[in-house]
Amino acid sequence: MNSDTSQNEIKHYWYTVLRRKYLFIWVSLIVLSIVVWGSFFIPEKYEAKSTVFIEQSAIRQLIEGNRMRYREGVLRGLRYTMLSRKVLISVAREMDFDVTDENKMEMLIGKFSKNTTITASTKENLFRVSYKGKDPDAVQEYVNTLVEKYIEMILSAKKDDAYGASMFLSEQIDYYKKKIAEIEGRLADFRRDEGIYLAIDEGSLVNSIKTYQEEIENVEMEMKKFEAKKKKMKQQLSGESAYTLAMIDSGGGNSLPARLKTLEHKLQILLTNYTENYPEVIRVKMEIETLKKQIKVKTEDGDADGNLNSDLSSGMSMMNPIYQQLKEDLFSVESEIDSLTAKKGTLLNRIKRNESELKNIPESKKILTNLERDKNTYQTLYKQMLSKLGQAEVNEQVEAQNKGETYKIIERAVFPRRPVSPDRVKMILFGILAGIAAGFGAVLFMEKNDSSIRNVDTLKSQFGLKVLAVIPSIVTENDLRRKQKLDKSVYAFSVFYLFIIGGVLVRELLDRFFLVK
Repeated sequence: MNSDTSQNEIKHYWYTVLRRKYLFIWVSLIVLSIVVWGSFFIPEKYEAKSTVFIEQSAIRQLIEGNRMRYREGVLRGLRYTMLSRKVLISVAREMDFDVTDENKMEMLIGKFSKNTTITASTKENLFRVSYKGKDPDAVQEYVNTLVEKYIEMILSAKKDDAYGASMFLSEQIDYYKKKIAEIEGRLADFRRDEGIYLAIDEGSLVNSIKTYQEEIENVEMEMKKFEAKKKKMKQQLSGESAYTLAMIDSGGGNSLPARLKTLEHKLQILLTNYTENYPEVIRVKMEIETLKKQIKVKTEDGDADGNLNSDLSSGMSMMNPIYQQLKEDLFSVESEIDSLTAKKGTLLNRIKRNESELKNIPESKKILTNLERDKNTYQTLYKQMLSKLGQAEVNEQVEAQNKGETYKIIERAVFPRRPVSPDRVKMILFGILAGIAAGFGAVLFMEKNDSSIRNVDTLKSQFGLKVLAVIPSIVTENDLRRKQKLDKSVYAFSVFYLFIIGGVLVRELLDRFFLVK
């Protein structure tokens, strides 16, 4: 349904254009003529271009070090320098413009600045200058003159800057040399008058006090941690007994030697899996020591045959290993606390000593410290200026002998043989499209404002009248011949006129792509 509607609308528009074809053709040709022939009345502008390459010498590279950073600094302010008032006035004077009239000069500088385009490439280390104007000779001369004046000015400015830097640094070196001599004289007089030959650094004493105070805070935090650990250990010790009852059972025999042998074997097995401080290892060791003491006592009493083989399935009192371990850990913690307490006392003594020294620094020693600090400051600045002076003198020689940047004009501005604007190719194509659109719009406008009735259905629907008969239009052969003759004339003129427009378009294309290189 939509497809049929679209086709019907297209047919309707097509028939409308055919019915008003003369209006369509004349409006289209008039708009096309205005655009195409009007483009020849637009002032033509010509463009000239020049390309300059900045080459940095090996000497400059050794001096500057960072080559790319220097290039970027030069190219960043290129446009502002080249289009400065000083450079443009120099260009205008070189081109024999009247520079005495202030108003004309301002207008000329504004035109130069507005129509000049400068593009810089830090990667290729070059810049391009282009200018658009009505006179091709003036455009070419302006671009070449601008580039030459800029190169001349920038090289001269570099020489002046290098010389000025050397002079400034020399003056600063003389100034600081006098300041150092003056401060040394004041130091000598002050030492001789006051009898002081050692300056105490007040700042170092203050910094030392601050450092000691921070260390004391850390020590106090450690002491609090160990105190809490000590309190917890004492609570554990209060719940443990110093001795415990060990049940001795040989398992296979009741003799003391057999039990001792069993415990020694068990100890070896435990040591393969645990450390010496493991509670079970400690308990077994203590039981072994107890058995050894019993065997020794019985042997000395001559009761080896009887009591050594007596029943050992009885209880035996021995040291509690857990209690012993807690005692050892508690002793270690108390030792740490004592050590930290001693360290805190040492730090407090150091703070007191530094505070005493700080209070007892005489005013004369403070003055001496200030004088020596000023002397060191001036000496540091003096050494820096000496180093920079050496570099500035080398730079001055480099610029004086033109061994720095070399500005090479790799493409001078040539005479522009054809204008860059207006673009008549685009304007002709635009005129064709605009003419078709204008003709179609004129047809639709006339059709919309046409109130004539063209068929019976419209008469019935709008006025509700009954149509009795329809009188057809009578067209004679003469009418047909006149209409055909008119159509041929209009079509022939239109084709001939479009052929002329096409010839202009072809000429412009040939002029752009083939005739001018």
